[in-house]
Amino acid sequence: MTHFETLDYIKNSYSERICQLKEEKKAGKKIVGTLCLFVPDEIIFAAGADRVILCGGKNDTIPIAEQYLPRNTCPLVKSSFGSIVNNGCSGVKSCSHFGLVDMIVAENTCDSKKKMYELMGNYVPTYVIDLPQKPDSSAAVKYFLEELNRFKEVMEKLTGNIITAEGLKKEIVSSNETRRLIHRLYNLRKAEFPPISGLDMIKVMQKQYVLSAEGFKKALQDLIEEAEQAREDPNRADFKASLAHRPRIMISGCPMPGGNTKVPEIIENRGGLIVVEESCTGTRSFWDLVDENKDPMTALAERYIKIPCSCMTPNDRRIDNILELAREFKVDGVVHYTLQFCHGYNIERYKVQQALRNAGIPMLSIETDYSDSDIEQIGLRVDAFMEMLS
Repeated sequence: MTHFETLDYIKNSYSERICQLKEEKKAGKKIVGTLCLFVPDEIIFAAGADRVILCGGKNDTIPIAEQYLPRNTCPLVKSSFGSIVNNGCSGVKSCSHFGLVDMIVAENTCDSKKKMYELMGNYVPTYVIDLPQKPDSSAAVKYFLEELNRFKEVMEKLTGNIITAEGLKKEIVSSNETRRLIHRLYNLRKAEFPPISGLDMIKVMQKQYVLSAEGFKKALQDLIEEAEQAREDPNRADFKASLAHRPRIMISGCPMPGGNTKVPEIIENRGGLIVVEESCTGTRSFWDLVDENKDPMTALAERYIKIPCSCMTPNDRRIDNILELAREFKVDGVVHYTLQFCHGYNIERYKVQQALRNAGIPMLSIETDYSDSDIEQIGLRVDAFMEMLS
């Protein structure tokens, strides 16, 4: 794939961001940690606070978490909790931003998370947004709007700032600008020879909630410019030859927080070309815009309740999205990626496979954790899948 300077900046921007967060705290700005897409950034920013993601994607904090949580718990939950409990334990490297947050704003998307939050509150002040899980019912938006209004009050109390309708509208417009930029970048991946690899794109998306909102937006603008220039470069024969006959792959399923790129690396190292991700690290984070012409709180409730997480039931919207993305990005096959003990996505896998089979699209199901113990086994299965698609 083409080398982009902006990619280097994004991948190596963590230290700069930590310095920025420390300066913000010195100046009195509150830092909010989140773990899910269902928490609207717009409300946090309109209150004058900043935000970082706390989803764990590393294996080395899991043993710490297993002192408190059952071993048969989702690795994302254990890694996240271990990072918060660790926060400076000797012998284990922890991400610096976990210790900088003034409050964690969580959501009840799964039972493991809900019970973990009860323990997490002993370490960091934690507020949980309740989430209606029948999104198409007439009462869902109304109930979620009430929850977001309560969250708005919590943010006002935390920061001492009043959140105005004008402030919310400004943040909605800004967030929509970022979503449109990501759309532009993803649209470049629809080409026969995408200018950016799937693995690089995933690393960009992993930084979406670590970098500042404005920093990420500026990086996207620069990356798009570089990618569009590369697409028009007439001297790309060798590059195109390297991508010829590589199966176009969609990854669908669980989130992939920073530090967790095991499966994408295997796919692209074994000859696949990842062109789209139907996940919280991918399209679910930006695909739908917030309506800028409605009451801002209502518009936020309507947009965020549409996120097709597997906690929702029925979750036909996710099936429809997968089929639509498969058509738009001309995928040859889908890798359905689930974390061990993530029962929602593991059970929903059957419906996804049935829908893809009816559409004539092959699917490979991979269930794994954050360890390296199954790399060779997954590699052999991916090899067979790629051979079948070629």
